[in-house]
Amino acid sequence: MSPSSSQPPSLPHAGVMDLTGRRAMVIGADNPAGGVIARAYAQAGADVALCALTPDEAVMRARAVRRAVEALGRRAPEYIMDVTLGKNVQVTTRQIVKDLGGLDVVVVAPDAFLGESIQKTTDTDLARVMQVNFNAHFFAIRAAADEFRRREGGGRIVCMTSVLGQRGAPNTAAFASAHGAVQALVRASSRELAPQGVAVNAIALGWMDWMDERFRADATALPDAVSAGDAEPAAASGPPSGRGRAEDVGPLALFLASEAASRNITGQVIPVDGGLLQHL
Repeated sequence: MSPSSSQPPSLPHAGVMDLTGRRAMVIGADNPAGGVIARAYAQAGADVALCALTPDEAVMRARAVRRAVEALGRRAPEYIMDVTLGKNVQVTTRQIVKDLGGLDVVVVAPDAFLGESIQKTTDTDLARVMQVNFNAHFFAIRAAADEFRRREGGGRIVCMTSVLGQRGAPNTAAFASAHGAVQALVRASSRELAPQGVAVNAIALGWMDWMDERFRADATALPDAVSAGDAEPAAASGPPSGRGRAEDVGPLALFLASEAASRNITGQVIPVDGGLLQHL
């Protein structure tokens, strides 16, 4: 063995987490996780297109993220993207590519919760939960793959999902099924897109600090509100390390978008749940 071959491999330098010159699209920038990820990417040097899901108060939340991104000296154009329509996702993505001059990273972070018994879940409820939570990911991955293929430079896709897609809980059948489908999509699309240099991964969230409305005051079940219904998750007592914060998501999303994560890291569903999955 030659002396050089016995040397340990060199470690990547800190610059591999640098996104300077990169262009990112965050779908669901009006949501807590999406907003934090957009700011993390901007801090790392990326321009970030911010997509709100609805033309109401979501736009105002996205605008607050825009101000934070622009304060870092990065571009942050705003868009409204109806993720329930594949054509709208495709057209908006194409416009973002035109405005930013390209696209390197796509984050998909919708969050339409439904806590309802199977018997009380209407056809309309089911369709909406699947459209916003699953169809949005499918349409976004499809549109991103088209853009990445055109420029032949590969890319990174980060999907936000829920640990309920891996472990069900009472009265979350529709929501859990949608996220189970998202996680299957991540694994299947990662294999399909790998030859094109596209990495597809997911971050699975547990109970986060912006999900207070999903719990009763006694933290033993979810409220009977329209958005939460009768859900009574087995994890209502909370994860071992406590409920997570939006800030917990940014570093991992940045890693998955950066050169620190080789394209060999793909098809993974990584929990950020404080150990919740260990005792569901």
